[in-house]
Amino acid sequence: MTRRRALGATVAAALVAALGAGCTEGQPPGATDVVDPGSPAAQPSPTPSLPAAPLSGKPVPEAVATRQAVAVPLRVTARTTPVGLAEADLVYQEFAESESLHLTAVYQSRDAARVGPVAEIRPVDIRTVGVLHPFVGYAGGPTGFLDQLAGAGVPGVTPAQRKAAFPSGQASTAALRQAAPKGGQAPTQVFDHADAGTPLASQGVTPASRLTVAAPGHPTQTWTYDEASSTWRGKVGKATVSAAAVVVLTMEYRTLNVRKPSPRSLPGAKVYGSGTAVVVSGPSSVAATWRKPGQRLVCNVIDPGGYQVRPQPGTAWVIYAPETARVNVA
Repeated sequence: MTRRRALGATVAAALVAALGAGCTEGQPPGATDVVDPGSPAAQPSPTPSLPAAPLSGKPVPEAVATRQAVAVPLRVTARTTPVGLAEADLVYQEFAESESLHLTAVYQSRDAARVGPVAEIRPVDIRTVGVLHPFVGYAGGPTGFLDQLAGAGVPGVTPAQRKAAFPSGQASTAALRQAAPKGGQAPTQVFDHADAGTPLASQGVTPASRLTVAAPGHPTQTWTYDEASSTWRGKVGKATVSAAAVVVLTMEYRTLNVRKPSPRSLPGAKVYGSGTAVVVSGPSSVAATWRKPGQRLVCNVIDPGGYQVRPQPGTAWVIYAPETARVNVA
């Protein structure tokens, strides 16, 4: 259509509209014009948010957030170089015999190709992870400890039972998942992780850059805050490890007398009960209290205001410190 024809059509349309308007009856009082708004403009689809992993608080796909956790006990000495700890969501530390550490590493949001050295099962493992419903990869253990594991209803496997789950003598979390019975339950959330800008506690928070834990008969363990990565770094055996939070729970230790297969005595942390705690996460620390009534109940860490401590999302390293240990924050 030429520009003139377009103009003529416009004038004609205007005349028709005017004539039509002149023949229209007046609207009754109070009536309003109803205008068809047409189809709404298309809106961009919102980006779906990922759920938070129950143990780390980090965003993960739904299939990962709902899967079962895997736990592996490790024995670490000053000459040991443990592997696989960087991928753990939780690491629980018990001060064991002969200056060694007994660790319980729990994996849910991430997998580790190798975890080791794999250790025997101990009561601290059973009492700590029972609430998390994990599948455990372990290296056997004394008869009494194995009976406790079976009685607690915590499933697991040893290298002798499933060699493929322990390539080169070390555990593979993916292989352990394949060995686990179907229908495993996702773990219970342990910590109420902080959102961006949320303080570590409702009150009593102080700046922190260094944490030391000195247990009798063991080298002093030192953790320092790394501002660049916003993590706390320490040394375990010959390996440097990092965590978003370090939680020190002070508790009673008892002597465990093993009879089979060979007599020996071991120190054991009494993880049921209550006591004092120190938590560092981000550049902050808080003195708190802890309480865990039993195996199937979460250990709550409470700040001076009576609220849950809220560490940063990521790996949490939980230290079971004997009552004779010296814990200092600077």
